[in-house]
Amino acid sequence: MNGILWAAVILLAMTAGILSAFLHGYRRQVRALKRQMDFLKQTDTNLQLNTTLTFRDVDALAVSINEALGRHRSTEQALLRVSRNYKDTITSISHDLRTPLTSASGYLQMLRSPDTPAKKREQYLHVIDRRIGAVRRLLDQLFEFARIEADELVLNPKRLLVNNVLRDTVSLFYDDFCQKDASPSLDIPDGSPVVFADQDALRRVFENILQNALVHGDGGYRVCSEQTAFGCRIRFENTTHTIEEADLAHIFDRFYTTDRSRSRRTTGLGLSIAKKLTERMGGTIGAALEASTFVITVTFPAA
Repeated sequence: MNGILWAAVILLAMTAGILSAFLHGYRRQVRALKRQMDFLKQTDTNLQLNTTLTFRDVDALAVSINEALGRHRSTEQALLRVSRNYKDTITSISHDLRTPLTSASGYLQMLRSPDTPAKKREQYLHVIDRRIGAVRRLLDQLFEFARIEADELVLNPKRLLVNNVLRDTVSLFYDDFCQKDASPSLDIPDGSPVVFADQDALRRVFENILQNALVHGDGGYRVCSEQTAFGCRIRFENTTHTIEEADLAHIFDRFYTTDRSRSRRTTGLGLSIAKKLTERMGGTIGAALEASTFVITVTFPAA
């Protein structure tokens, strides 16, 4: 009987020792996790919690915390990017508004001078009108871009003969091409592919691409449309000395412009709007540089 009692006592003592060691290790692991959390709160780091002892519940807790930390860091980085983009946007808008307004203000001061000849006054008024027009176009593009970003621009897609819209849009720029003494080469067949798109949005896409070509292009203007097995492909080409390979990755970014001079002639929103409208209508748009020829390709699926 005494042997059984002693065995029970020894068993209880061993069990208590094991439980004590387990609890000690458990508490030590929890304290280690707390120290790591305190460190992570005070330090900008990508480190994660780690466990040195194997406790299933504690390990599961550490995994859950690490996942939460990962989501928090991703959200924080996204907010930082948004903040930087917001600051860049404000800077770009301020620059694009200030430049023509400052110029117009300078010409107004010269107009006030009684010594300014009548012929010069006409020239100054013409310049002021152009500067005000630039501000108006910028505000229109900003408003349009904001509506697209906020998904407030309502499109009314329908079956369209895409080549008819393309031909009409190119004709609107006839005077602009004449001023540059560079008539575009057109290859727009009469047998027009049919696409499902919003007519006003489609025209705006073509307008923005052509306007970009006129501003940055040196010549060699060519517009061609071809029917494909899946729909249609439209190419806009022009020679250029301002666009480089490094620009292609950013050519459709908002406010991006290859005009690095102080007097930027574009807002950098035209191609960004063209891309967003094209994609909203189920199409694709891309840019390439073939030797010294800049190419923008727009594709739409067949209706």
